[in-house]
Amino acid sequence: MTPEELERFAAMERRLQDLETRLAHLEASPPARAKAAVPLQPMPPPAPPRPKLETAVGVAWLSRIAVVTVVLALAFFFDYAFENRWIGERGRVLLGLGCGAAALAFAESCWRKGQRTFGQSMAAAAIGFFYLSFWAAFALYHLISQPMAFALMLLATAAAGGLAFRYDGAPVAALGLAGGYATPLLLGGAGEPWFLLGYALLLSAGGAMAARRRGWRWIEALALSGGALLYLHAVGQSVVRGLDTGFVTGTLALFGTAAWLPVCAAEELLAAPALAAIWAPGPGGLVAPLVCAAAGLAVARRRKWSWLPSASFFGFWIAYAIWRASAASEVAPGVPISLASLAFLLFLAWPLAPGRPLRGLDLMLVPLDAAFYFGAGYSLLHPRFPAWEGLFAVAVAAACLFAARLLWRSDGRAAQLAAGAGCALLVLAAPIQFAGYRVTMAWSLEAAAIVWLGTRGGVSRRLALGGGLAVFLLVLGRLALLDSGMYSDAAAYSTLANARFLTFLVAAAALCASARWLPRGGWAAAAWIAGHAVMLWGLGLETAGWAERAAAPENLRSLFSASLSVVAAAYAVTMVAGGALRRHDLTRVLGIGLIALVVLKLYLYDVWFLAPLYRMAAFAILGVLLLAMSYLYSRFRGSIESWWKPNP
Repeated sequence: MTPEELERFAAMERRLQDLETRLAHLEASPPARAKAAVPLQPMPPPAPPRPKLETAVGVAWLSRIAVVTVVLALAFFFDYAFENRWIGERGRVLLGLGCGAAALAFAESCWRKGQRTFGQSMAAAAIGFFYLSFWAAFALYHLISQPMAFALMLLATAAAGGLAFRYDGAPVAALGLAGGYATPLLLGGAGEPWFLLGYALLLSAGGAMAARRRGWRWIEALALSGGALLYLHAVGQSVVRGLDTGFVTGTLALFGTAAWLPVCAAEELLAAPALAAIWAPGPGGLVAPLVCAAAGLAVARRRKWSWLPSASFFGFWIAYAIWRASAASEVAPGVPISLASLAFLLFLAWPLAPGRPLRGLDLMLVPLDAAFYFGAGYSLLHPRFPAWEGLFAVAVAAACLFAARLLWRSDGRAAQLAAGAGCALLVLAAPIQFAGYRVTMAWSLEAAAIVWLGTRGGVSRRLALGGGLAVFLLVLGRLALLDSGMYSDAAAYSTLANARFLTFLVAAAALCASARWLPRGGWAAAAWIAGHAVMLWGLGLETAGWAERAAAPENLRSLFSASLSVVAAAYAVTMVAGGALRRHDLTRVLGIGLIALVVLKLYLYDVWFLAPLYRMAAFAILGVLLLAMSYLYSRFRGSIESWWKPNP
């Protein structure tokens, strides 16, 4: 062995001997000595007990309600004293300021004695007295000028912020912030829009920073709401694109990074539509919302927030709807369909980015993205480019199927939804080539087919709900926007024997069939209710057309209202009878609910506004139908009660 190896071996032997000596010493020591070698850890202080419900109500809520009551009492006193000339105007204002000072002194005393909740309430009362006194001095008594009143109320807002920090009182901060936003409105405006928006932005920034520093979530929500209110007030006076864009952008930067998810999501929902309204009908009305959506997705990825992308998604498409409504009816499809395509790809790529699996509403973004984009593109292509409509559906379906393939290993549920949306669009490509109401009927049948295949083909129910719901949303959209206004003249069609009623009948049948196929639960009940609602919708349109053809202009409203009550009541009786025969509880309950609405309409509207003849007929027919329904329940009472009992 080399000298270095011998030296290393000798060091190891010495270390081993030292360890053996220490072990022998520890074994020979008494247990008390071994325990004494371990320092005792101090016990953590017990958590303070949570206040009981009675204490919370008696201390917190009763004091807050009392504050509001006392402040309102002072307001009523100002008004009553103004009418009766009890004391002078300056005396009333000084009395209000004195009440505020007394409340503030009492709040400080309570705070120092440990009555913190009551002290916070008294501080809030003091701020309320100050606001009311300054406002009365300007608005009621004209003792001070508008700039002076604005400065004093702003000083009260700042005082409220200081008191909120001193007493750690969120209610005080809320009152001060609400008073700060209400100041320009109570004083009849605050000058130019640039001053009002700048004031609103600074106040929002102060409220947001205070809320984040103390963890007052609702205060930040109040700051967002107040800023939006002042913005609407400023926009109602005049629209300056640069100024309004600066305010919305600044608010987005402030609240788009909020610590509380609902505030951030609300800002996403508000900012994109506001920018679309500012810049419509130019292309900027779509570019700015697209940038907002991308920023929202970036924040969601960094914060790992689950449903913030949903807020960005709906914010963009609401903005698109605002832009589309303000744009010319003959707008060229090139620019809007290109920007809508970028939004579609942006939200389609969101699930593909690495991260935690999707859940909740974010999971439904996959089929909803395809549905909204397809609806927007179809409205732009139809009817000027009919040859491209089917090809467009195929292109969207191909993108969804490609995304489903990429998602298959990372998130199977999202992959199934994307595949379902792609398959639905491929199936829809052929009927889209048809015109008019045939498209709606084809969509209804395709949606029902997707649900049927999804519940019987071994595919998860989410796929059936995703694809079927996307198509049914398109069906309801076409019924509302196109098919319901199919006939401009009531003389152009016959009652029930027309294409419009056939379209509503097919849509209602598809919804009810889907409800039958789906497993019992909320989705099945929603589809069943929607089917009957669409059927009633179609019958109401037919009733309106029949009344227009049958009645003179002066009797049209009476005939339509009375006929609608009769049709709805007859439908309700039919539902109750069908529910009794089929032993279907939901159908019977819906029938009872519908007849209750008809009765309310009869007694709240028909009895006051119908002509005597139509009022008499409506009451007579409805009375007979109510007797028929009552007889059904009397005849089958025993059976119906036994159906409600749980099985043993």
